[in-house]
Amino acid sequence: MTETRRAAAKVLARYAGRVAVGALSGGASVALRYVLDPVLGPNEPFLSLFPLILLSSLIGGTWAGAACLAVGVLGGWYLFLGPPHSFVLAPYEFGGLIGTFTAGLMILIMCSALFRLVARAKAAAEHERIIAREFEHRMRNTLTLVQGISRRTFTPSRPLEAARADFEARLQALSAAHAALLDADGDGADLREIASRILAPFGHLPGEQRIASEGPHVMLGPDAATAIALALHELATNAVKYGALSTPGGRVVVEWRLDRERELRLAWRESGGPVVAAPSSRGFGSQLIEGNLAHALGGTAHLQFAPDGLRADIAARLR
Repeated sequence: MTETRRAAAKVLARYAGRVAVGALSGGASVALRYVLDPVLGPNEPFLSLFPLILLSSLIGGTWAGAACLAVGVLGGWYLFLGPPHSFVLAPYEFGGLIGTFTAGLMILIMCSALFRLVARAKAAAEHERIIAREFEHRMRNTLTLVQGISRRTFTPSRPLEAARADFEARLQALSAAHAALLDADGDGADLREIASRILAPFGHLPGEQRIASEGPHVMLGPDAATAIALALHELATNAVKYGALSTPGGRVVVEWRLDRERELRLAWRESGGPVVAAPSSRGFGSQLIEGNLAHALGGTAHLQFAPDGLRADIAARLR
């Protein structure tokens, strides 16, 4: 409550300061007109008001301009219209007073429109700066990721053609993730869309659905979307080569959920394939899932080589 009161007090003080600036400007316009009265006489009683309305509006905003208009009109009315030092107004002077007030109001409206245009221009420039910074960040991350994929795919022990095929497939998975992000204006991608794009090439044989996926709509940030896309690609590739998708009766089920703390839990389950045994060494796919994926998501990823099929469990706290 104290913080709310302090914030309200700051806002009131700011607006009070602007009104004070405008009131002083209006008083200055009346004083200046009073000094010029021997020269101007009864003509142009509000001659000095309009420049000061414009000046106070530019300095203090609409509130300052409105205060200047109010004080200037009342002061000029009191000193120069009708009998001096009174608010009595002759009928023929009423139109001039209304015209003066309308002209001052038009100045306020134009200044307010100018402020909005300037604010929009500043917001657009800031938005462009943020986009450029985000684009640079994503490009740097993508290039680093591609470099890591290339380094771990093209190894001296692997045949060149096999390494090239794997590298192209991983780049296609990365491209699919970026396409999903672009379709969602780049702010994030739906996990359903990611899973559909990545798993579609692996899960269909004539008349048979080999991969089933199920889960709610979950929006992933750019880094999380890319990491999960690559992980799903590696799991599906492994299933085609060694796991459930390498035999006609094998199936894969991918399920995910989001709990109340916005923690994503994704499970990959294979069944109906050959008997699974833990590999003697961790390949790129295992390192990507258990290492890079967990790092990118700020969570955990675990592979279990159960005899009846590979299992993968991923947990991540989404921002």
